[in-house]
Amino acid sequence: MHINALMMNEHDNVVTCVEEVQKGNEVVYVKNGKKESLIAEETIAYCHKIALIDLKKGEEVIKYGELLGLTNCEIGKGHLVNHENIYSVPRDYDSELVKEEEEEKPIEVVKTKDGLKFWGYRRAEGRPGIRNHVLILPSCACGSETSRIVASQVRGAVNIVFNTGCSDVEANTMMSQKVLTGFALNPNVYGIVIIGLGCETVGHDKLRDKIKAMTSKPVVSFGIQEEGGTLKTIEKSVRAARIMAQEAGAQQKELFDISELLMGIECGGSDATSGIASNPAVGELSDLLVDQGATTMMSESIEWIGGEHVLAKRAANAKIHNEIIEVCRAYEEHLLSAGQDCRAGQPTPGNKAGGLSTLDEKSLGCIRKGGTRPIVEVLEQAVRPTQHGAVVMDTAGYDISSVTSMVAGGCQVVIFTTGRGTPTGNAIVPVLKVTANENTYKKMEDNMDVDLSAIIRGEKTYQEMGAELLNVIHEVANGRLTKAEAYGFSDIAIDHVCRFV
Repeated sequence: MHINALMMNEHDNVVTCVEEVQKGNEVVYVKNGKKESLIAEETIAYCHKIALIDLKKGEEVIKYGELLGLTNCEIGKGHLVNHENIYSVPRDYDSELVKEEEEEKPIEVVKTKDGLKFWGYRRAEGRPGIRNHVLILPSCACGSETSRIVASQVRGAVNIVFNTGCSDVEANTMMSQKVLTGFALNPNVYGIVIIGLGCETVGHDKLRDKIKAMTSKPVVSFGIQEEGGTLKTIEKSVRAARIMAQEAGAQQKELFDISELLMGIECGGSDATSGIASNPAVGELSDLLVDQGATTMMSESIEWIGGEHVLAKRAANAKIHNEIIEVCRAYEEHLLSAGQDCRAGQPTPGNKAGGLSTLDEKSLGCIRKGGTRPIVEVLEQAVRPTQHGAVVMDTAGYDISSVTSMVAGGCQVVIFTTGRGTPTGNAIVPVLKVTANENTYKKMEDNMDVDLSAIIRGEKTYQEMGAELLNVIHEVANGRLTKAEAYGFSDIAIDHVCRFV
């Protein structure tokens, strides 16, 4: 019998079809090492779930050995299980908290294997860069177009498009400043040319002075109003950027241990293949890096909800365990205070079309990309880690915003899993996009860097593919361009707390 469905845990009452199964055909899966089958009572699309037993209304649907949600109607054996007939239930966060010690023991992260080496650019402060960019950084939206033109005139320069910087409440301004300064401090940046308008909330000169106080990198700034308009600002900025680019070009690469690498882990446009294959493979990559002394960072805290209790079990101590639970509680409460429900926007329409039925199912697959090693730190958005090992960052679930925060937190590279496909990239760090959906890889080969669909077909294990990803990340750290990087893609989105004022 040909296997065309996957069971994730022996206690599951659904399996995921990894091929489209027509009504009346057999669904074949493996349970406890033995093949089992049932007849599809209706056509089950690729990546969607089928019930293994008759489910009554209000009964639990189990996948990964965990609760996905409750049924809102009877679902017969052999029938489709999706977002229309199951729903997510609120979490009982109080019951998930554990008792903390009065004084937690210091966290010890042990390097268990000899690390790889990579060629990078030494920085006076912090980790080495795997790229050597001159960053043209707008301090407000009104400086973004001028920054784009300046970057286009200087080889080795990159720019970001910043869509605010004015008419903001204090909390939004503080977040924007964290991100902008974080971009400047990112190891992949050699020097910074700031372009402002002159009347923004935090002026270009103030942003310049703030960055100078935090780094010895070369930093200059110009204001369009002060310089006498766009052309004069472009002229001065291009000259400054060219000098920095010449200096950057003279810097020689040096050999660094892989323990100096900080890799961000992201997912977007997820489908059922993400949790089944690509996320576990990236989780294996994360474990391999952590074992060699490197640091990996997983974010998107709304996509922990439903799996937060599983994620928290990886915490290095009780304090971190409870921080993970409280991050999820705070996220839900923040949205509720505005009259919103996190389950209304999650999963997204694309997630649902790809077989993800509830936020819980998405989260249980999402957290697998973080691996299995102890979590040693919980970070706020755009904050640098102080520990080596596996860390998590409290960010929005919007993938571009999440990547933005991790780049501001110092990641030199980001690996991005997807099921449905995405072209996204970042100007400052290479974004490596991987998928286990064979159809997506074929349709979006111009955007996808690595095809992990061999896992779905049973040709390779996720552990084998994780080891292959380690080789690819090593190549990227040594200079190989990702596809988004080669295109020059530059996507950012800064998380905000409320409306413009």
